[in-house]
Order: sequence, then structure tokens, then C-alpha cells
Amino acid sequence: MMRNSLINKISAIFFLSLLLLVMFFALLLEHQSEKNMESMKQRQLQSVNYLLVMYRNNVQPADIEEYFNNFGLKKVESKHLRESVLERGVVIFQKLSPVSRFSSIAYNDRYYLFIDNFESSVLLQSQDYKNFNENLWIVFIIALMIFGYMYYSIFTSLTPLKTLSAHIRKFANGNLNIECKSDKNDEIAEVANEFDKAAKKIRDLLNARQLFLRTIMHELKTPIGKGRIVSEMLEDETAKKRLKGVFGRLDMLISEFSKIEQLASKHCALNIQEYNLLHVIDQAVDLLMLDEKKKTEQVVLKSDFDVLVRVDFELMALAIKNLMDNAIKHSLTRQVIVSLDENILSIANEGEPLTMAIEEYFQPFVSGSQAHGSGLGLGLYIVKNIVEQHGLHVMYEYRDGMHCFRIDLQKGVVV
Repeated sequence: MMRNSLINKISAIFFLSLLLLVMFFALLLEHQSEKNMESMKQRQLQSVNYLLVMYRNNVQPADIEEYFNNFGLKKVESKHLRESVLERGVVIFQKLSPVSRFSSIAYNDRYYLFIDNFESSVLLQSQDYKNFNENLWIVFIIALMIFGYMYYSIFTSLTPLKTLSAHIRKFANGNLNIECKSDKNDEIAEVANEFDKAAKKIRDLLNARQLFLRTIMHELKTPIGKGRIVSEMLEDETAKKRLKGVFGRLDMLISEFSKIEQLASKHCALNIQEYNLLHVIDQAVDLLMLDEKKKTEQVVLKSDFDVLVRVDFELMALAIKNLMDNAIKHSLTRQVIVSLDENILSIANEGEPLTMAIEEYFQPFVSGSQAHGSGLGLGLYIVKNIVEQHGLHVMYEYRDGMHCFRIDLQKGVVV
């Protein structure tokens, strides 16, 4: 997947630099070739002019091949190359003398000197061009090797950045058991080691928090159990019923608190099964622990049909309960309307407009208005977590003085 990543940018810069390097060497090769060709042409002219001067002075070289070797010219032994040069080569200049004809010929970016004394002939090739090309190509290859090594070195140095990014994504998705230590000495290794330390501290803090919460819940269950036993011994039925309700409520709150702790720590495994949605709603109403006489007045159910949903019964009931509890607390009429329309569960209440964006209320420890708000402000946060763990979404709108939360149960509905 192509992204505007650091590695992609560096790769683009390197490939652009490589292209510029190749273009530079190509231009350099062309420039130096032209310069070298001119130099070889001048050397050929010098060799011919000196030879003609020697002939005019009735002096001949002791060894003609050695003479031309001193000017960087070597006899061509290949018959095929000789024929190709003479047939296809371009004559640059000619010199005539009483005994010979000298022709400078360009062929395949090389210079040749053809000497014809009308009885025999010889073809000589300039050697300076060959030596120059070899040196230039050696420099070019060394430059490419250095360039490639630099790219490889930088690329391998940045590879741990991908690994670190993958660890960070895992950490963000709730996988706290990661380790990204590095024994290198660069800046990326330093960042990786610091992140590893931070992840370890967060793991330790979460483990301490979980231990603390579990200890509190365990310690609270003991006095609640004893309180229930004591309440059974009371003779006053009204007081007994009231105390049993209080301790039952406390026990239910601890159970909810345990579920919340599991949700927050991402250790809550869903027990997905098929249920009638109305049964889940009934369980949510029971969790509200409303006064039996006022229950039907405070919770108004509007639905002429039922649907089957695939959910975790306890968690979804807890989510619906929190939505209803939130609606009752902040309703002007202390009433919540629950309805089902085409697999969309709606929970509505009359109330004043919100003072903040709805996204703010889905954060932990954010409650409603000071007039009606109570508790820690975890209700909607719990709802959001439970619903999203089911792969569903919570929708909200305020219209005609009514707050309305909707859950699209289509993904969980079995037709």
C-alpha cells in the first residue's frame, strides 16, 4: 500500500538522485568523448605531420609501428574490423604525400588512421579513447556501489520503524503484551526503547488497577452477604424487604462494576446466542430496580412484534438498562419510551437540549446537567463499548424536544 511514508519519500529521493547521477555521467561521458575525440584527432595530425617532415628530410623511423605507438596508435589486426572501418567509417581528414595517403576515419565513436602507400596499407586505432572509457566506467560503477550501499544502509535503518509502527498499532488495539526493545544506537532504537518502557509502565498500572478493583469487589461482597443474612432475621417485613432490595441492588452494582472492569481491560469475551429482544429489554427493566407500582409509568414499551437477535444477553441488557436509566434521570417527565421499528431499537425521553456535543457524553466520567446528573458519568461510555463490541453502532438525535438513542440491530437479527 502506497502511502506518504518516510520510507517512500526517501526511496523517491534516492531514485531521483540515481536518475540525476546517471544523467550526469551520460553528459560527462558525451562531453569527455568529444574532448577525447578531438585530442585523438590532434595526435593523429601530429603523427602524420611529424612523419611527413621526416620524409622531406629523408629520415625514416627505424620501426614504423613503434613510431605510431608513441602517439597512442596501434595496428588493427582484425580483418573484419578493418573492412568495417574502411566501408562504413566517416573520413575526418586526409593528408597526401608523394609516397602515402593518410586518412583519419571515425567509426563507432573511435578514431582510426589509415595509411595507404599505394603498394601496401595499414589501419591504426587510437588507444586513448579506450583507456579513458575504462576509467570513466570504473568511476561510474564505484559511484553506483556507494550510492546503493547508502540506500541499503538508510533503508535497513528505517526498517525497525515499520516494526515499531506495527507494535504501536497492536498496542492501540488493546494488545498490551508487546516488546519492542532494540540494541541499536540510533534515534529510532531510542524511540523504540522509550515506547517499550512506557508500554511496560502502562501494563503495570493497568494490572495494579485491575487488582485494586477486584480486591474492592471481593471485599464488598462479604459485608453484602452478611447484610443479606441479617436482613432475613428481621421480623419487620417492610424493613426486611427494603434491606433485601438494597443489598440486592448493591450486589447487582458490583456485578455491573465487574463487567465494566472487563470491558475497560478488553478481557470481556462475548457469549453470543439467539434471544428474543423483548426478553433482553425485560432483563434491562429488571436491572433498573424500579418501584413495581411506577415501573409501567416510567418505562413505556411500544412494539407490536418481537425479533430474534444474536447478542450477549447480560451485556446487551446492561447497555439497554444504562440507556433507559440515563433517559429517566434526564427526562422532564421521568419517563422513557422504548420502541422497535424495523430492527432499530429506540430509547427516547423528553428533555432540554444537550449543552455539549453527543461525542463528549460517550467519554468516561462525563455526566449530564448538574440539575439531574448523578453518578460517575459512565453510563453512555459503557453503552458505547458494549454496542461496538457487538459490531453495532449507537445513533443519537434531538428532535421536537425529544432525546432519542437508536441501535441498529440489523447485524444481530436472525430472519
